[in-house]
Order: sequence, then C-alpha cells, then structure tokens
Amino acid sequence: MNSTAERWLAAAFEHSETWGMVWFGLLFWGSVLFAVAQQTFADASPWTVGWAAYATGLAVGLVAKVRGGWL
Repeated sequence: MNSTAERWLAAAFEHSETWGMVWFGLLFWGSVLFAVAQQTFADASPWTVGWAAYATGLAVGLVAKVRGGWL
C-alpha cells in the first residue's frame, strides 16, 4: 500500500471512531423513526416525515457523541 492510501485509510478509521455514534444515530435511528412515522402519520408527506425522522436520528447521535454513550 502506498502512503496516500495508508493516510486515507487512517483518516477514515479516525473519522469513524470520532463520529461513529453520529452516523449510527443518523442512519439506524433515522431509519427506524422513519418506518414508525410512516405508519403513524400515513397521510403526511413522505418528504416531511423523512426529514423529521432523520433530523431526529441525527440529533440523537449528536447527543450520544457529546454524552459519550447512548443512555
């Protein structure tokens, strides 16, 4: 592996260690909240429900990052 690839890989690992909870909150909790919200608010716009669900997931991830844990 050349030094550019090694630096890129090291930066990717550092990013995932630092921001992993935020990405998990955005992707996992956002998806879960989106699925629940689609069933709960069936008449609402999918875009509105999606934005609200993923924004909430992102907020949960940011709070977890600041606190250092999920609970």
